[in-house]
Amino acid sequence: MYFVGREKEAIQIQRALERGENLVLMGKYGMGRTSLIRHVARIARDRWRFIFADFSQTPGEICRHLAQELLPEGKFKGKGSSYKSIRFRISTMDFTDQRNPVLVLDNIGKLSRPKMDLMRYFCLGRRYRFVAIVENFLPKGDLFLLRSWLNPVKSISVSYLNLSKARDFFRHYAEEYYIPWTESDIHNLAKMSGGYPLGIKEIVERNLKRWAEGGIEPSYR
Repeated sequence: MYFVGREKEAIQIQRALERGENLVLMGKYGMGRTSLIRHVARIARDRWRFIFADFSQTPGEICRHLAQELLPEGKFKGKGSSYKSIRFRISTMDFTDQRNPVLVLDNIGKLSRPKMDLMRYFCLGRRYRFVAIVENFLPKGDLFLLRSWLNPVKSISVSYLNLSKARDFFRHYAEEYYIPWTESDIHNLAKMSGGYPLGIKEIVERNLKRWAEGGIEPSYR
């Protein structure tokens, strides 16, 4: 999908990493937090290597995924390797890639004791920059702990897109797919979306499908 409306946040993220800071990215579900980090990963790929992990998984699953991503192909044998040995390898490995590694920990909704231990272990190693994408229901106490471990840290909150950015989004797809939406159609679609990124995506996908099936008028349902 086309990326629009987060230019300010993308710059903030890059500058924070350049200063040696970690990131805590906050916002409601559907605001495009992960999409924003993937966008930064693309535009800054010459300097930073972003490795994404789903923090809703168990510590063992997180470490196995990171090992598969970080270790050279064929060097990681998941079976027979203990969680602690995998964790140690991730925290002490030498990097052949000259880019600075950034661990993106997505879907942080709760810090169980094992996950707290994993975060402390990674942070004490100081081998990585971190981007923590936290859910809005993460308890305040957990957020405080997370920020303390990631210090120095910058917090960024993403919210709804403004009307202008939402119109840009719909206008892009109208031009790319030659959909004969008028500026009035685009304006109405943008207003209907409320600037909610996930809602915008769903509206675009629904209308692209309708257009492919022979429809012309925009759907507002």
